[in-house]
Amino acid sequence: MLSLKGRTVFFIGCLSVLFFSPLLLAQSNFLANGTFSLPLAPSWQVSTGSESLGATQVVGTSKTAVLRLSPNSGNGLEVRFEKVYGVAQGMRVSGLAGKSLYLQGAMRTEGGARAMIQLVALTSNGSARFVSLRQETPTASMVLHRDVIRIPSNVDYQTLIVFCQVEGRSGAAYFDDLVLQDGVPSTWKEGLGQTDPGTALTGSIVVDASQRQRRIPSTLFGTNIEWVWDGNGIWDSGKDTFNSDILSLARDSAPTLLRYPGGTFSDYYDWTRGIGPRSSRQAISSMPGGATSVPRFGTDEALDFARTAGGQMMITVNIVTGTPQMAADWVRYVNKTGLAVQYWEIGNESYVPGNASSMSPEQYALTFINFARAMRLADPRIKLMAIADENFPYSIPRQYPDWTERVLRIAGTEIDCLSIHAGYAPAIGADLGWPARTVYASMLGAPSAVADNLRRLSAKLTTLVPGRDIRIAMTEWGPYFQTDLTGRFLDHPKTIGAALYTASMLKTMIESDRTDIGNFFKLVDPFSLGAIGQRDSLYRANASQMVFSLVRKYLGQNLVLSQSQSPTFDSPAVGWVDAAAAVPFLESIASVSDDGTRLSVLAINQHLDRSIKVQIRLQRFTPTGPVEVRTLKGSTPDSHTGSALPAITGLTWPKQAPVAPSTSFPTASISQIESVVSSVAASASDVTLTLPPGSVSAIMIPGKTQ
Repeated sequence: MLSLKGRTVFFIGCLSVLFFSPLLLAQSNFLANGTFSLPLAPSWQVSTGSESLGATQVVGTSKTAVLRLSPNSGNGLEVRFEKVYGVAQGMRVSGLAGKSLYLQGAMRTEGGARAMIQLVALTSNGSARFVSLRQETPTASMVLHRDVIRIPSNVDYQTLIVFCQVEGRSGAAYFDDLVLQDGVPSTWKEGLGQTDPGTALTGSIVVDASQRQRRIPSTLFGTNIEWVWDGNGIWDSGKDTFNSDILSLARDSAPTLLRYPGGTFSDYYDWTRGIGPRSSRQAISSMPGGATSVPRFGTDEALDFARTAGGQMMITVNIVTGTPQMAADWVRYVNKTGLAVQYWEIGNESYVPGNASSMSPEQYALTFINFARAMRLADPRIKLMAIADENFPYSIPRQYPDWTERVLRIAGTEIDCLSIHAGYAPAIGADLGWPARTVYASMLGAPSAVADNLRRLSAKLTTLVPGRDIRIAMTEWGPYFQTDLTGRFLDHPKTIGAALYTASMLKTMIESDRTDIGNFFKLVDPFSLGAIGQRDSLYRANASQMVFSLVRKYLGQNLVLSQSQSPTFDSPAVGWVDAAAAVPFLESIASVSDDGTRLSVLAINQHLDRSIKVQIRLQRFTPTGPVEVRTLKGSTPDSHTGSALPAITGLTWPKQAPVAPSTSFPTASISQIESVVSSVAASASDVTLTLPPGSVSAIMIPGKTQ
């Protein structure tokens, strides 16, 4: 803490800002001159240490003034790791405990710059909470962003700082209409976590059936299976065969690529202990110090299950306690079965600090090369996958922020595919008491950030490994709320609301032209993450599994050009998920069959309370008959098919957070999620239908491509 001209300066990282007199929480806007009217208020100060990195200018008239931040060639590329140019305003406050602070701001960018508004709340000892609003995509007009930071009731935050910052070394970032206030505006239903009943929304989808974008890779519709505990029930050890219910449900969704033998479990798995007569296999540890399990669901059983379910298997080799020779021998063993595995992933999440598998990027890259060369000697036809730390959103710092770049520079010429886990949401760590609807809104906004991440990763691959077509694999993804056994959201991955996220993520990966592989996490699980769940020893499809079945049965083989329009919502930051602005309630993709006689539209209504009346306008496609519509919907956003957390002696599961005003926890049944089939007429050039609230629909239009 320093004194400067009689005022106090706090340092946050390498930035410092000025603070002024205390503010009263009754003020409608804590910020002075949040509209940046001329002249710029002295309360906005260039952040100390960044003065040489750019320039500040207020442009426009007194009524249209906006703040312009222009970086120069010395500016940082990301505020997490480097100094970036910006201005800041600070204030002393009291009585923040238990409050919800609302932050909004309009931004736009140009010329390669990125804009960020960040609110930081500090205690007297320097501990902090923060929320960030970001605008990364260039736009012609200002885009309004908003979010809420909820202050715990047991922490006394005394200082607030608001930063306007620009990342990058060219272009400019523009800011306007900044508001920081106590309490969420009553007009922002999502921010309040309230229902938003009202009349139906309207939306449109324009499809050009003649403009094929790419053939949809069948390998996008994969899943994860694990070796432990008889494959989490896949293997019925009493009958010495597959569990017939799980096999039937898996066949219904037809997973195309089954990742085995697990995520973390693969780091320590000795495949040689899981072959040969099952009666002679001995129990082994799932991980260092972990529970033991007999590997009855070994390589042969997993291969046979994948084949019987209609897919193929991907194998993750053990690089922690295994060796290149063990991996190469595994390739040879699999080839002798006649069920050859094409995709082999080398390692799992070695970039995560603090566990036995943790490595530096250089260690991992050299390990990858050693494994790759040994395995290719066993079979030069295989495709090898390297892991990349592209797994968290902007707000989560990483041990090696440039892991991907460092690995690619060393091992890029050996890599066929880059494996990422960038699709988990909302991923709540500390539960700050968010309303359930706020959590769901954040989750449904996350795929827009995933899409941006995939675009950036694709560009990175092109730049760092030119001339080599490295593909992208999302080998773990899915709705993920909590692992805390006392958590209010622990069992929410199975709901219809979570299935909307599953559908949106499938759309995101299908539209990413470099993404060829997707593995949902996971097929079956005794707890909450399985697409297949359990109740009273009976297995049943959860809502996300029903989405997979819908997509696999009715999506065409070829993605075609389409564009949807609808009202939008702002999603708040929750857990690992950053805030997102202008997320459309209506999402869709369109595809055609190989012979061009069927157009399929997958339409998602992400509004939990209102239906959407949609007009599908058809270009270069002539309908020839009635349109079939198959819709998944629930009576409440947390409807589910009735699977339950397992009964464990001495453990009482927590009451799950209701998605107000009504909830389907804990008494939902298999009939709570409906699969409704209907038919609508088509004109010569359009189809009009209504999508129920919180629903996923497959719309099949017979006809002829022009």
